[in-house]
Amino acid sequence: MSSFRTDVQSNALTRTELVPLHSSAKKDRASRTESEREACSGQRSHLPVTFSNEAIHLAEMHFGPAGYPADTRGSPRRAFQMIREAGLDAMEYAAVYGLRISEERAAALGALADEYGITMSMHAAYYISLASKSDEIRNRSKERLVAGLIFAPLMRVKRVVFHAGGYCGLTPEDAYKVVRNALKEIGTTVLRRGKGALLAPETAGKLGAFGSVEELVRLCAEVDGLIPTIDWAHLHARTQGQMDNKDNYLRVLDTFERELGNRFVHNMHFHVSGIEYSQAGEKAHRPLGQKWGPDILPLLQIVREVGYRPTFISETPNPIHGALYTKLLLDELEKSTE
Repeated sequence: MSSFRTDVQSNALTRTELVPLHSSAKKDRASRTESEREACSGQRSHLPVTFSNEAIHLAEMHFGPAGYPADTRGSPRRAFQMIREAGLDAMEYAAVYGLRISEERAAALGALADEYGITMSMHAAYYISLASKSDEIRNRSKERLVAGLIFAPLMRVKRVVFHAGGYCGLTPEDAYKVVRNALKEIGTTVLRRGKGALLAPETAGKLGAFGSVEELVRLCAEVDGLIPTIDWAHLHARTQGQMDNKDNYLRVLDTFERELGNRFVHNMHFHVSGIEYSQAGEKAHRPLGQKWGPDILPLLQIVREVGYRPTFISETPNPIHGALYTKLLLDELEKSTE
């Protein structure tokens, strides 16, 4: 581990010095009082989270993998043991091919998450398509999100991450209206059944998919019960490599914070990885810290300077390694200022 720390530190020290935070933005964020942060710290109970406009208020930073680590053979206990042994404390449950779990097993997984102190999120199915031209596909997509929200409290999941799907031949504005209305219907369904967690629409990596920064900001502002998930690698691909400096990271964060306020600041959920992309956007997730962008050092500098407390979920090919890379790089930034 010591050699890994040395590599990270050396890498950080040889990078070009980046532009500091804009003084006005930094001053505004620094004005948040300790009492405000303390008010969030007592909100990490594992009671069902109401599907509403109130956020979950996670007051600590968390790091972990997307899905069970390799070699766990689907065992939640072994997965949580490996995560904790690595010094991590979060996991995003992968329901990317559908939520294939019974209520009994979901409750057992939630109890284990309590036992090991794992902060849980869930990634819903990849094949959700809320703007599909097919009524059947749209309805099945909504049903999958409702199922995730209803199972979430059993599994101690606080946010259900999802992709809304493609534009499906619609203009971006028409697709936005269809997606927005579908999510409003989901909110009504979940409220009526009295269960659920927060839905977390994710930035999309393909240019033909719904999920730009502007679309997610508008969506989360107009629909109760939504908080955004920022996949920085997806944004890097969608913007054709622009997530490569501090100003561009700050511009994205400022956009979400300006429109959503503390609902965003207190509930930041980030996906990190390297990414390979083409003119159409995302092609494949890759490791961090190698030849693929984005460079997450500027992001971590902002997190440290401003005092943000995100949950970082690694979507690298080896997600444990990616989560550790992120955590250790941030540790090195902290040490460099001591």
